[in-house]
Amino acid sequence: MNKKNDVKETPLDKAIDDVSEGINDAEPVFPEQKDPVEESNGKQAVRYLLWGIISVIVNFGTFFILYHMFHLNYQFANIIAWFLGVQVGFWVDRIIVFRHKSNTALAEMLVFYGTRILTYLIESATLWVGISLLSANGTGSKIVGQILAIIGNYILSKFFIFKNRH
Repeated sequence: MNKKNDVKETPLDKAIDDVSEGINDAEPVFPEQKDPVEESNGKQAVRYLLWGIISVIVNFGTFFILYHMFHLNYQFANIIAWFLGVQVGFWVDRIIVFRHKSNTALAEMLVFYGTRILTYLIESATLWVGISLLSANGTGSKIVGQILAIIGNYILSKFFIFKNRH
């Protein structure tokens, strides 16, 4: 004789069995995403601007300290500020802004630095024109250069570095 038939099933046992069967038959609560969710360019741009402030603060703060407080040459101060800002920017963009997941972080970092060289040259040219040719304020020239770099960096990151490839 079957043991289950010998034991009288209580209402609690029946309820537990019903719940167990329901759990076993249910679909996962958080289904696995096979394709990345496409989000609007506007949301990414807003995140880029808001979170990008961190790398701008690192870049601008380093430049300010080196140029104004330590009186280093503006181009030397700018290259150090650029390097630190790019390193912070890479991780912020990869993890927070574009929510990019891959096993190729080092390769992406090399491409990231490559594209940032282009916008660094734009920023350096802006500083040179502003400070050396126009005798303008170094801080104001840096701000103009940063604005141009931010626009270029967003476009290059969005469409070349952290592009989700299906």
